[in-house]
Amino acid sequence: MTKSVYYQRPDDHSFQGRQVEGLLENVEYSLNSNIRIWHNIQMEGYAPHQHSALEILIPVENEYTVIINKKSFTLHPGDILFIPRFSIHEILPATGGSRFIYMFNMEPLSSFYDSAFLDVVLLEPCLMNKQNHGRIYERIYSGFMEINDIYFPSGIFWEYSIYAILINILTTIGGEYYHALSANSQTSQEKHYEYYQKFTGLLSYIDTHYGENLTLEKMASYIGFSKYHFSRLFKEHTNSTFYDYLSRKRIQAAQEMLLAGESITSIAFQTGFNNPASFSRCFKKYTKYNPTEFRSQFSLSSIP
Repeated sequence: MTKSVYYQRPDDHSFQGRQVEGLLENVEYSLNSNIRIWHNIQMEGYAPHQHSALEILIPVENEYTVIINKKSFTLHPGDILFIPRFSIHEILPATGGSRFIYMFNMEPLSSFYDSAFLDVVLLEPCLMNKQNHGRIYERIYSGFMEINDIYFPSGIFWEYSIYAILINILTTIGGEYYHALSANSQTSQEKHYEYYQKFTGLLSYIDTHYGENLTLEKMASYIGFSKYHFSRLFKEHTNSTFYDYLSRKRIQAAQEMLLAGESITSIAFQTGFNNPASFSRCFKKYTKYNPTEFRSQFSLSSIP
């Protein structure tokens, strides 16, 4: 595929390219919307960075290598890579080819009831192709191509139209996750739905109260389970332990605060840690950097 006028929005000439300061990319969405899409043919890579947008990468020609939190992914044409929000990632230089890069602001969907459970599904990078997601791959790929057909020509209600398709894509992915979850369990469908409701409410609570003293015992009591039953079901529904999930949420918040220049001690307590030492250990576990290294390497701030 060669670069085409079709893949350039006719009403968005002010865009000057991607802007990264230190590690943080401030995504410039199209026309003050919540969406930015590129048909990208440049051979240069993108240095390590993170952002609050959900990013999806689909190669059209040639292979691309993407490193997310120091884990490497090789993408072939037609592969679909979902890059979690706030994850440190880079795209290595290529010898040629083309790709679509999608950026979506997820805040407009954050008030939806199912958004907390969807966060679980997209907590880790997801590389989707015909081989590993045969049930839903064609539907997902066709959805993104339909988004291209709406975004690049421009027109009325283009943002609404694209979000309608995006919601359908995310619903399909979430439904597949839930289907696999129920298929591998002895629990009845009725109980699965009951647990889905309970854990969706719990995850929303954690997203809001991660800075508080949230213990496994307190959260088990919050939804009416014993701690042993809670631990098993939490792992089953989120593919993560309770403390692993809570720590990830805390570290995501801490990354934003570090790049904003707040003191490490203040961030430690704001994100629910008892002391800076335990915060530093946890931060390094999930980002491979301690907080000081992270800020000195990726932020313009010089606050110690």
